[in-house]
Amino acid sequence: MEDNRTMAQMLQAPIEGYEDAIIVPQINANDFELKQTLINLVQSNQFTERQDPHNHLRSFNKVTSTVRHPECPHHGVSELHQLDTFYNTLNPNDQDALDSAAGGNFLDKIPRECLSIIE
Repeated sequence: MEDNRTMAQMLQAPIEGYEDAIIVPQINANDFELKQTLINLVQSNQFTERQDPHNHLRSFNKVTSTVRHPECPHHGVSELHQLDTFYNTLNPNDQDALDSAAGGNFLDKIPRECLSIIE
């Protein structure tokens, strides 16, 4: 049987039995310290004086362009969560454009409709 719930309905977290499960801890630290060694690591040059970082990047790009990568699998991430991630990482203008193309809120559509809108 096909699930005709909208993406917004499917993405809602279940709340039955979870009323007290998530507790936001109180953060008492108002001060912290960045150690000088950490700052030095970030600022230090990763190459010796004779090495050119641009040559390194060109060489790296040349080597990696010769390797054929298979299509990236989705690692078991559901289509629903891929669509949700896609939509929520768009900037507000692009979200508005997608909502306009959907004739309303994009997340109020079922996943099959969302895919056809994107394609």
